[in-house]
Amino acid sequence: MKSILKKIGCILVGSTVLSASITAAYALDKYGNINDFIDDDLIKNGNPDVYIVVGENAAALDVTSANKISAKIGTLTYSETIIEDESTVEYQIIGESESIDLLDGTDKLDSAGTEKSWILVTSADDNYADHFDDEEGNSFSYSGFSEADQTKSLGHFGYLLKVRDIDPENHFESDDDATEIVFVRITDSNKNAGSQTFDIGKDMVYASIVYPNQVSAFKLTKDLKEGYEIPFLGKKYRIVQIDEDDGIIYLGTASYDGTLEQGNYISSGEYQVVIGEILESGDEYSVEISILRNGNIIKEHTEILRSDKSFSVIAGDLGVTVHDVWTNAAADTGYADITICRSLTELKLGEKYVNNWEVRAVTNTGGTIDFLKTYEDNTVGIALVYSGSDIEGINDGDRIKIADYVNLVFDDEDDLDKMVAEFKAERTVTTGSTGGTVISKSGEVPEILMDSEIELDEADKNLILIGGPVANKLTKELQNEGKIDISNESPATASLIEGAANGNNVLVIAGGDRYSTESAVLSLINLI
Repeated sequence: MKSILKKIGCILVGSTVLSASITAAYALDKYGNINDFIDDDLIKNGNPDVYIVVGENAAALDVTSANKISAKIGTLTYSETIIEDESTVEYQIIGESESIDLLDGTDKLDSAGTEKSWILVTSADDNYADHFDDEEGNSFSYSGFSEADQTKSLGHFGYLLKVRDIDPENHFESDDDATEIVFVRITDSNKNAGSQTFDIGKDMVYASIVYPNQVSAFKLTKDLKEGYEIPFLGKKYRIVQIDEDDGIIYLGTASYDGTLEQGNYISSGEYQVVIGEILESGDEYSVEISILRNGNIIKEHTEILRSDKSFSVIAGDLGVTVHDVWTNAAADTGYADITICRSLTELKLGEKYVNNWEVRAVTNTGGTIDFLKTYEDNTVGIALVYSGSDIEGINDGDRIKIADYVNLVFDDEDDLDKMVAEFKAERTVTTGSTGGTVISKSGEVPEILMDSEIELDEADKNLILIGGPVANKLTKELQNEGKIDISNESPATASLIEGAANGNNVLVIAGGDRYSTESAVLSLINLI
């Protein structure tokens, strides 16, 4: 089995991903009750009851076809969990930061007579904001932030989200955290010491940044990594994939997070994710992964892993991140830690995400924070920066919305000597079940064997033989016994021989050449 799956792994690297063509109508000559075989002989007690057999010297198309049939049959083994009750609860999340009186004991002008400016910082945990305030080696490069005279922490803003233990690879101890942070630079718009009017210009940033566990200093932040769970605009997302060249970060909502044995699959809605053979050779691992939608293969991928045993694959609106792979002591069974994500969100650096808010990469250069349009090696977070018209003439009662998420509110509290600024936000959240169907049970795909690994009179399951008598020795054996008739001129053919494999049924899928055989396979897939 291992050698044939090695062969599959090599072939899948260059194989063509099936698209709409897999659902096309193919002509198929059928001999025997094929439909009964499909209905009764493929699955037994929820598990595959069939081996798929390919010739040891089979054509590449035959080997790839075997993998596709195996994956399709595997999709039949999942079960459904039905949620009937409709129990929902609504509640409000209301938050506000600490406040600051912008007119309280603050010099309005610097020594050159220029209006001063302040950076206001708030975060889901006051320690992160306070470390900007405490001048612990952090500084700003972005826009007018570098010109600010002071950085003022408004402490803890409970509306913002912090995610703990964000690394799915680390199961046994606390690891990195991620937090939302908001930065706004405010400038006095009037040299009059009693003025209650302020400007912001374009200097507003929302950010989600990764920190080491129990560390709050920005200069020690951690690089982004695929698989991390981070907050973004009040929700938890997984980083599914980072395309550094094109400057795209894909986020998704995790629907499955766990360990899958090779040859098994997990179903998520209309998608199925199949982990193929995992092979270990020295310090290298070869991992096969297939993604199906409604039973049709839409993505096949083989990855060669070395020291970094993680990678990601995206197909449709589903993303799969493999965090780690390993084999058992005998090195004959492989396992993969994976996360499956749905509802993918594409964040393109330099492009708008919400009105007047542009996606940027948060970078850390020796403790200096910047928000760039390109992905760099020192990227530690994701940001949305304001790119609309300058905001000027702010006074009492104004509310400045940040990334359509939180507000910066100004209030003079009916006092001409005050201008209080604070961050506020609120939203209504609905929780509970409103009914529906959840499909989340993992399943198993049929085993693929070479014709040298099994005999007809020793089979303990039903068989599907791929290829004609030239390509498959078991097919040749049946041909010699007069039970089938496949020649070089044969069209796509499916022949059922009942009881021919130690009392088990045998389905031969073949044609006069490799292309006719492939056509027969595609027809069978459509019938399953």
